[in-house]
Amino acid sequence: MKSALRLSIVIVAIAVSSVTVRASSWPIINGLVSGIELCPQSWCGAAVFTGVFKGQVGVFQNTIGTMSVAMHHGPLPVLKDACTPIPDGVWTLKTLLRRFEGVAAGELCYNGDNTFHIDVDMQITAGGAGPLHFEGTLDHNVFPPTVKGHITQ
Repeated sequence: MKSALRLSIVIVAIAVSSVTVRASSWPIINGLVSGIELCPQSWCGAAVFTGVFKGQVGVFQNTIGTMSVAMHHGPLPVLKDACTPIPDGVWTLKTLLRRFEGVAAGELCYNGDNTFHIDVDMQITAGGAGPLHFEGTLDHNVFPPTVKGHITQ
């Protein structure tokens, strides 16, 4: 009995000591986002987007959901490679079984062809925990403007 208890303690100690600390979200969220701009900041006070998410949420590799974002940004740059801050924003990701909410901040850079590179750090505040990252392209060559990108950890 004592040897079984000792063995259990050793196994637990090894398991606990081998846990790797990493800065990733819980649950895992990785995937593609494709959507449209519903309302520009100049009309609505915030730039509002909605779209479709397809990717991994937790252990589910092929999750489909909807994503909505409202953000504030500085004046849109008109010179190639010029950037403007995205000081704050909020986002929601809804799947069939889960709902995540969070905040975001980053920057928007002009590509010189009426498109903008978006680089945003996201933080989950409800439904999970941890940081995410969004990188994508906002295209003003079409109406309504489109956004495509990917969320990673």
